[in-house]
Amino acid sequence: MAKTKLMKRIFPLNGFVSDVFVTLYIAATLYLRFVLEPQLQGRYFISLALGAFALLFLWALIKSRFIRPTFFGLMPPREAA
Repeated sequence: MAKTKLMKRIFPLNGFVSDVFVTLYIAATLYLRFVLEPQLQGRYFISLALGAFALLFLWALIKSRFIRPTFFGLMPPREAA
């Protein structure tokens, strides 16, 4: 019983934690793309596909309401439907 209460409190992630997660995720994927870019030897389509997949994954997390970013308080959180 206590485990389900804890899971409901932690997931979905609240606004600030979601903002930090999104910021770190975007920074990590950009770093990964900058590191991989020289090794791809001019095959930029692979880098673009990797970036598109990373954004698609982030979009899916937001759409499933697993993370609820508020852009560091600039956008009010949406109410659950």
